Amino acid sequence: MTKQANSFFLFLFGLLMLSCQGNEKKNSLQGEEITFKYAQLVKMWAYEDFQKLEIQNPWDTAYTLQTYLLVDKDKDLPEDLPEGIVLRTPLQNAVVYTTVHCALLCELTASEAISGVCDLEYIQPHLIKERCVQGKIADLGSSMGPDIEKMISLNPDAVLLSPFKNSGGHGELDKFGMPIFECADYMEKEALGRAEWIRIYGKLFGQEAKADSIFSQVENDFNKMQTEAAKDSSSPRPVLLYGMRNGSAWYVPGGNSYMAKLFKAAGADYLFAQSEHSGSEPLAFETVFDKGYNADIWLFLYNQEKDKTYKDLESYSDFKSYKTKNIFACNTGKIPYYDETPFHPERLLYDLCLLFHAKKEPISNEKLHYYRNLAE
Repeated sequence: MTKQANSFFLFLFGLLMLSCQGNEKKNSLQGEEITFKYAQLVKMWAYEDFQKLEIQNPWDTAYTLQTYLLVDKDKDLPEDLPEGIVLRTPLQNAVVYTTVHCALLCELTASEAISGVCDLEYIQPHLIKERCVQGKIADLGSSMGPDIEKMISLNPDAVLLSPFKNSGGHGELDKFGMPIFECADYMEKEALGRAEWIRIYGKLFGQEAKADSIFSQVENDFNKMQTEAAKDSSSPRPVLLYGMRNGSAWYVPGGNSYMAKLFKAAGADYLFAQSEHSGSEPLAFETVFDKGYNADIWLFLYNQEKDKTYKDLESYSDFKSYKTKNIFACNTGKIPYYDETPFHPERLLYDLCLLFHAKKEPISNEKLHYYRNLAE
């Protein structure tokens, strides 16, 4: 081999070694895992200069829905970041699609970070509505077709929205490079799993300690009530009918849904607990009537200006729960059921335990968070 050829191969070998060292350095980057006790759709690691958050695809958990890299906005962007959407935290200029997450940010004292909302007519927190009237929060219209130009003008550091199966992306939003945070918390299969996402939103908005404290209390209260409910075997478990006819169908929670699991934890024999569905299931009225007319207690949600009464349900007068005046409902247009229960399942569990373990004395509406016994 000539001297020139030997020098050339030594040069190539040196480049190869440098490349291997670079890859070794990059691959040696190991983060400390941040554990979640109940949430199944998230994985998170803390590194020296950033945090990495992976959200699993709720419909196929073998795949990752999205990866985020949380970097302190007061620090320089680290070199050689792994692949993912960079979020400079704490977020200070966020577009929020749902009333659920608006309410949570109010509880985390991070509402000032909200710069725009969708579906304002469904937003319940008074503080958010007030700031919209004052022009401090932009009304971006319907979540199904938001005002993209107005959203772009806000220059948000994140857009918080809920992913949907087979949605094919986020339409116009995908064209403009705005960081989209996938709020997949609603797809968790356990109540505490969904509630534990409080910790994630705390990290996003710089309220980590407050979020951890809130969740710790939620977990403690929930587990304590569940344990107490399991101890109460002094009376038979009440048979539960849930939901209400809507058009030609009666939608009921599937037996694997988090609602069905709450019913079980609270001590009821839910009529459709054997269903394998994890979401809502439409059934024919006849099917529900055959199983539900003799149920001990009937619960449902509705949204209207005037509260329902037993007189409004006279067509169901053959139901045992109607005859015994054991129908409880929540008017979600007046009561913040949807705002609170996703991240505070202990409040809903409290209502259910009280209703399912009631003795012969009637339950006062004042004792309940959400449900009310219908007026005559």
